[in-house]
Amino acid sequence: MDEMTDIQAIPCYPTSAYKARQLTSYDRRSVIPNTPSWHSNDDWGGFIRYEANNGRVERVLFDEQGPGVITRIITTGGADGANLRFYFDGEKEASITIPAYDIARLPIDIPEGMIYKHEHYPTTQGCSMYYPIPYAKGCKITVDNVNRNYVYHVNYRAYAPGTKIRTFTVDEARALKAKADSVSRNLLHPTEYTDGEVSQTKTLPAQTSLSLSLPAGNHAIRTLRFKIDGYNEADYGQLMRALIVKMTFDSVQTVRVPLSDFSGAGMGAPAVNNWYMTADGEGSVVMRFVMPYKKSATVELQNISSYTADATISACVSSWKWNENTLYFHATWRQQNALPTNEGIDYDMATLKGRGVFVADVLSLYNYSPKWYGEGDEHIWVDGDTFPSHFGCGTEDYYNTTYAPIHVYHFPFGGAPREDDEASRGYNTFVRTRSLDAIPFEEKLKFEFELISWEGGPVDYSSTVYWYGDISSQALTPSPSEDALYVLPPAIMTGD
Repeated sequence: MDEMTDIQAIPCYPTSAYKARQLTSYDRRSVIPNTPSWHSNDDWGGFIRYEANNGRVERVLFDEQGPGVITRIITTGGADGANLRFYFDGEKEASITIPAYDIARLPIDIPEGMIYKHEHYPTTQGCSMYYPIPYAKGCKITVDNVNRNYVYHVNYRAYAPGTKIRTFTVDEARALKAKADSVSRNLLHPTEYTDGEVSQTKTLPAQTSLSLSLPAGNHAIRTLRFKIDGYNEADYGQLMRALIVKMTFDSVQTVRVPLSDFSGAGMGAPAVNNWYMTADGEGSVVMRFVMPYKKSATVELQNISSYTADATISACVSSWKWNENTLYFHATWRQQNALPTNEGIDYDMATLKGRGVFVADVLSLYNYSPKWYGEGDEHIWVDGDTFPSHFGCGTEDYYNTTYAPIHVYHFPFGGAPREDDEASRGYNTFVRTRSLDAIPFEEKLKFEFELISWEGGPVDYSSTVYWYGDISSQALTPSPSEDALYVLPPAIMTGD
């Protein structure tokens, strides 16, 4: 739990080596990429096997051997008539039984900052839990109603054999309540570092830039703020898209993203509120990613629009001890328009090369179809994967909602900053930030979404990904800044 909010650990490659993996209820007919079955969509029915336990037939949803820790669980599908069971370290009988298919009923007090009950929870018991569940030798999760299908995600860390980990117990979790509550408060109300502030303010006419140079030597940006004023309200969304954030650390540019998307808001730049990012939807943006550097750093805001605006960049900077596993902050953006759904296409959110740790992403889109566009699963390929080590069961589940969101929502690990229509037409933005479920990679990471819609039709997709990496790490598929000049389509309002 300490690691969840440890700013010293955030910009570092993990010293206790682990593989970040995910197991879900994805359709097990998805076996061979680039074949018709790859986009099979019965994502309620996947599981590992049937098993007999103490006179019961159970579906095994998760079964990992060796030391590890579960970092995130999603359950949804209705709680009646099912029991979830957790078996630790080879137990013959489960030490934890939850009398419902509802992870929120784990027999401990899960603090608010570590669990999100989805807006459909009253009918489906859908929720996402980030309370860590460690195990020394192995963990198995089963459900005993084998006549129903369920959606689930289990994200976990698999540590090297011999790694010393103490297995989760309800008694110890209850004893750690005060610590859990403290971490939860930090997640819900993150502390903003305010010392060592440097800033620059300037009126930015079209095709001009504002640059902020930071103190030389071993330092780290602890809080980064942007403030945009003096614009016409009607131009706000297009302006925020055409203000390009560029960041250079030790003479290498590692960030180039439109401000609207860098803030976690996406197209239209609405309000955002999670542990890493806050924006008020009116031009004020706060970023809390830790960004270390050895010698020099520059933050630039480039106005490629035809508008004029007043801009301020401010950064709160502290000294920083650079270690062998310290990494640089990276962010990249791409835009693709008029992508066809239901034609076997996977949208490349980002392809990253080099060593790094993947920590957050934003999906911002415009849906031209009259209904839900997000049936597609995520695939995350890490290093030498021959099959994705993360294979999801729907865009909504990846972004912690289960079923298409019908309202805007925010919580520490992401949310949906924009949702203009309950039928999912028009603009939608999702954001997900990672804590214990961050994904280390040694050589390469590829992140993609299947493009599957209920009724077909085109979508405009835009993605921003945030990661820490070596200075030589890079994104292979970014869009040029000029693509941010794409004219945003008119919003579709409910009832149109």
